[in-house]
Amino acid sequence: MKRGSRVLLFLVIIIIILIAVAFFVLRGGIQLPGAGGPTATPPSPMVSVVFVEQPINRDDPINPESLTLKPYPQELVTEKMIRTTDEITGKYAAFPLSQGMMVTTDMLADRPGLNQPGSDAAKVISPGLVAISIPITRLGSVSYGIRDGDRVNVIATTRFVDVDPNFQTKLPNYTAVVTGTGFMPDALPILSAGINSGGASAAQGRAELDPTINQAIYLVPSESQRSRLVSQMILQDIQVLHIGDFVLASQENADAQQPPVQEGQPTPTGTPVNVSPPDVITLIVTPQDAVSLTYFLNSGTQFTLTLRAPDDTSRVETEAATLQFLLSQYAIPLPSKLPYVIDMPSPAATQPAP
Repeated sequence: MKRGSRVLLFLVIIIIILIAVAFFVLRGGIQLPGAGGPTATPPSPMVSVVFVEQPINRDDPINPESLTLKPYPQELVTEKMIRTTDEITGKYAAFPLSQGMMVTTDMLADRPGLNQPGSDAAKVISPGLVAISIPITRLGSVSYGIRDGDRVNVIATTRFVDVDPNFQTKLPNYTAVVTGTGFMPDALPILSAGINSGGASAAQGRAELDPTINQAIYLVPSESQRSRLVSQMILQDIQVLHIGDFVLASQENADAQQPPVQEGQPTPTGTPVNVSPPDVITLIVTPQDAVSLTYFLNSGTQFTLTLRAPDDTSRVETEAATLQFLLSQYAIPLPSKLPYVIDMPSPAATQPAP
């Protein structure tokens, strides 16, 4: 091979090598001297996170002496982690906390005993308060619109009747006739009592002077005594713990044992279950209010609940509603006795023909 051809071949090889080196340099495969390397990743910043320094028992108060701050990568910090000891001072351990554990919000409780065995309903009640259930109806519960956690007012409607203070029975009393049959020498008179069988004829009445005939007549009631209604708001801003019956443990176990529906299988169908409306509601009240509600409940008082706004904490002084109060408050006049009335059609006339 001639010398010129060798030089040309050598130049071609050099050019190919340079092209290959340039390609790898651009792709980052080779680092040229003096060109500097890839930028080193800076270390992640560290922040302080609360850890347990001394073991804490369940339901024990959390004190700053039992905690410590340790550095932790900022990029790994979540919302449940505690950054300062002041955030959890005064709270309680929901379960035992071992030394070296990272403290999170799931480990804390506002009150002791929330993680103890028992009903979940009891853990909602604040210390010093109790729960009590009272009956409700559709009209007495805002058409069943009340839900757990709502705030309500309680109106009590009672009925009063007159009673004999000695017999403690509803008036009027029944009358009896006592007659004398004679006298024995040196003895008390012989008396006999005739007691009526009861009813309207035996009801005790009163004597009145009739102005027309100027004679005394004896009046007896034409019907039994009518009770007098009184309605008053007895409780305000009361929290509802639950409406309806609580689920029993046996029912919860039965629901848990139901086999799950496999994917792709049709949902089993059956007779639809008629869910009856609730007839009781459980309120969170003071112990004294619970005693008062028990008395009202056993005396046949009717309860009406009114629903409050969630941010309404006001208290309003209300006046008890009686017949006299309604007539004066709403300017309702007493109708006059007129010699004529409105002719109202009979019920048979208002019914449509079949």
